[in-house]
Amino acid sequence: MGQETTTNSAEAIRYPLLPLRDMVIFPGSVTSIFVGREKSMEATRRAMDSDRRILLATQRNAEITIPGLSDLYETAVAGEILQLLKMPDNTYKVLIEGLSRVKLVDVDSSDETCPYAVAVFARSAEPEGEKEQHLYEKSVIKLIDAFERLNEQQTFLSVEAWRELRAKNQPERLIFAVAESLRIPFVELQDILGTDSLWERAEKVKAAMENQLELSRLEGQIHDKVRAQLDKMQRQYYLQEQIKAIRDEMGETEPDEFETLRKRAKAKTWPDDIRQKAESEIRKLEKMPPMSAESGVIRNYLDWLLDLPFSEATTDNADIAQAEKILEESHYGLEKIKDRILEFIAVRQLSPEPRGPILCLSGPPGVGKTSLARSLADSLGRKFVRIALGGVRDEAEIRGHRRTYIGSMPGRIIAALKKAKVNNPVILLDEIDKISSDFRGNPAAALLEVLDPEQNKEFTDHYLDLPFDLSKALFVATANVTHSIPEPLLDRLEIIQLSGYTEMEKIQIANKYLIPRQIDENGIKGVELEYTNKSLAYIIRHYTKEAGVRQFERELAQIGRKIAREVVEKKNDTATFALDKQKIIQYLGPAKYLYTRKESENPVGKVSGLAWTSAGGDILNIEVAFAHGKGNLSLTGNLGDVMKESASTALGFVRSQAHFLGLSPDFFEKNDIFIHVPEGAIPKDGPSAGITLVTAIISALTQRGVLSHIAMTGEVTLRGNVLPIGGLKEKVLAAFRGGITHVICPKDNQKDFEEIPASIRQQMQFSFVSHVREVIVLALVQGSSIFQEKSGLAFYATHLTGAAAAPIATGPTTTQPM
Repeated sequence: MGQETTTNSAEAIRYPLLPLRDMVIFPGSVTSIFVGREKSMEATRRAMDSDRRILLATQRNAEITIPGLSDLYETAVAGEILQLLKMPDNTYKVLIEGLSRVKLVDVDSSDETCPYAVAVFARSAEPEGEKEQHLYEKSVIKLIDAFERLNEQQTFLSVEAWRELRAKNQPERLIFAVAESLRIPFVELQDILGTDSLWERAEKVKAAMENQLELSRLEGQIHDKVRAQLDKMQRQYYLQEQIKAIRDEMGETEPDEFETLRKRAKAKTWPDDIRQKAESEIRKLEKMPPMSAESGVIRNYLDWLLDLPFSEATTDNADIAQAEKILEESHYGLEKIKDRILEFIAVRQLSPEPRGPILCLSGPPGVGKTSLARSLADSLGRKFVRIALGGVRDEAEIRGHRRTYIGSMPGRIIAALKKAKVNNPVILLDEIDKISSDFRGNPAAALLEVLDPEQNKEFTDHYLDLPFDLSKALFVATANVTHSIPEPLLDRLEIIQLSGYTEMEKIQIANKYLIPRQIDENGIKGVELEYTNKSLAYIIRHYTKEAGVRQFERELAQIGRKIAREVVEKKNDTATFALDKQKIIQYLGPAKYLYTRKESENPVGKVSGLAWTSAGGDILNIEVAFAHGKGNLSLTGNLGDVMKESASTALGFVRSQAHFLGLSPDFFEKNDIFIHVPEGAIPKDGPSAGITLVTAIISALTQRGVLSHIAMTGEVTLRGNVLPIGGLKEKVLAAFRGGITHVICPKDNQKDFEEIPASIRQQMQFSFVSHVREVIVLALVQGSSIFQEKSGLAFYATHLTGAAAAPIATGPTTTQPM
């Protein structure tokens, strides 16, 4: 090695290259390096085989595996390998001594036969001159003084090593040794190595050392402050103990913390196991330093234990007439629901500890589920607390966190009892259908123990780690839908279905509750508000589309705010406001919804279906069209899997009836079918559109119109049988809001007919069918030629077996096809 060339009129030398990662080696220092890269290991071996000379250059970026010239700092160090050891993992441990600063000129990796890189460099010429030497010596003197002060605070070099450096009288070696001993980043060390001026190099080392001195001074101040604070705390504790002893001698003792805890525990009517646990925790707290972290945990635990109502309870109201009065004053209608609550209260009075099911009020938003639960508590004379379960994912929200965790606390059930201060409140589990689960556990599974009368007598919260009797509390749950409640949890609930309100019921609710509340909340008690049922009906029809009254109340609140503003601006709080159509539009803006959604004419291939959603019922328009093609089925309108299956089933039934409809055998192979449900941005799914799809397909096939005043609901099988559906009342209310006057329903839903309000039954017609043939005869326009042709729908019109259920008869009984 050591081959010389000529580069820029300076001596150029070639050594094997050893790139360094995140470290700098100075001339005169001896350092151990672990070598693991293949090229670096080969360069080390070649250097050992020749003159042991090697070039040490620091990488700018440690992530680069094979660095080039631009990846290395220009200033490097020529070194000599003193020792090379092979490690058990086949890497090298190399002991290297830095010899001199050099300038890296090039990195030669062109020879493919050479498995290592060769560095081309030139030796650095140190600047000379009287001024430079004078500044250098002056800086070195200051540097020695600063390092001695720093070395007294933090030992960087032993006294013997420092004396040896001073004795050698090599200022440059001393500067590098001091720089190497400082705890500074390698980038700053490389900057010191790359500085040519000797006095500038000494100044940089001195500046880095002064920073270390300042940092050391700050660390010392912080240490002194912490120690002073600890001494102060110990002194305060000592003085407090002295004051306590003096007061004891003078007979002027004030209540002791532990004595207070014992008195509170003694006043509690606790089971033996809970009392023993409390006394054990108090004894443990006495032995702990007052400022320790664990003492705070025990204090918090004792506070919870002492605040929980293990034996405190309220007395139930025994007057069922008073309970009925409270329900009537707080809710309009809902007679079946009120009867069920009164029955519940009656059973509670006769059997103090019944083991009946947990009530679950299920229905769309805004129908009064939460307020019904509150009225139940008022009727019983019990405290009421609400637990919102929507979005709860962590099982610890129900069972609590164990005390071993930082920030642990009891679950929501125990927190609700602490808030109620009695052990028999009415606890509302709100939105129980919106519980979810993830890696933190399943809250619904934790609720099984809470709601099971066989288990909740000894409910154990993880934080308390003690049994608490939940059997005295009355749990009431609310949900928008029941299908999302897990089956084991649903099995413990008695579902009470709350349907939507009719238009007349909403008007009565507005008169009795909503308008007086908005007058009071908006401060317009002095004004005279003139309105009619007709004006309220206009708001309901054109500004709301819901089963409940929540949006209706928002619209009334907006009207109240507008009136309040006019009162303030006109400074007349006794004015009269007539709430007519013109004023409603002025306050609420143009109508948001059309009152009726039915067609003005009898459309072909379009049928009004009825759907049930979590917000109540809705009208679902289904359109079908045929075009020449290859027999493809196109489904559009953001349909769910169930509706897609219903469409396939409906099409399958129609194809099986092709010969009765007079269609050619290859009709469906030569025509594409398009089924669309408008409002594609809204997801639609559910098993109640089967007969609607069949009717729309047959209407499009035969070009016969569908009566626009008819809507229908029901699932269909491949044989054409109509299956029952749910939510009949909500669907009928939606049809009524949309101007529909005739509803076709499955015959098996005739048992639900009495749930429909009598006022609506008197204004609408209902047909209960068992087969889709009856639907076709009822829904399609009759009197046209297709009903007269033997090959067409005449077969359906004349071959029905059985009539539709009352109150509408659908025809005579004859033989059916299939």
